[in-house]
Amino acid sequence: MKNNIKEQFNTIYGKFYPSVISYFRKRISEDEAEDLTQITFMKLWAYLPCVTNIRNEKSFIFSIAKNVYCDRMRQKKLQTISENEQFFEAADSKDFTKDIEMQMIVSSLPRQEREMIELKKLGFSSREIGKIQGVSASAIRTRLQGIRARLGNLLK
Repeated sequence: MKNNIKEQFNTIYGKFYPSVISYFRKRISEDEAEDLTQITFMKLWAYLPCVTNIRNEKSFIFSIAKNVYCDRMRQKKLQTISENEQFFEAADSKDFTKDIEMQMIVSSLPRQEREMIELKKLGFSSREIGKIQGVSASAIRTRLQGIRARLGNLLK
């Protein structure tokens, strides 16, 4: 069985390594892309003994890669962004007034809507946000579209 897992791993690795590293290179630096590619394949190795049949290898490896990428982005945001940094980033932006207005408007939204916006900014999909909030992905998309429209009208 161990040889079967090793063969399956080597097959997937050989087929998808170039695509996975390319996926990461489009989004982050070369060094970090290599790190995340390694993590992706390490997770694949850990999953293989638990999975009896992979119907779509490409879908499977890229779902792992997407999760690894989202985890890293969440980790970075939690480590690097603080209230003061956000304020100074806004101060350096071209339209400081609009940024402050936007922050004030967003802070006045109901908690659930603020949570949706924050999760979307962190890279969560509508489906993931829907699971967190207990509604469908289409409901999340509709609500986010409504929020965007309201914010756009308020900023005009």
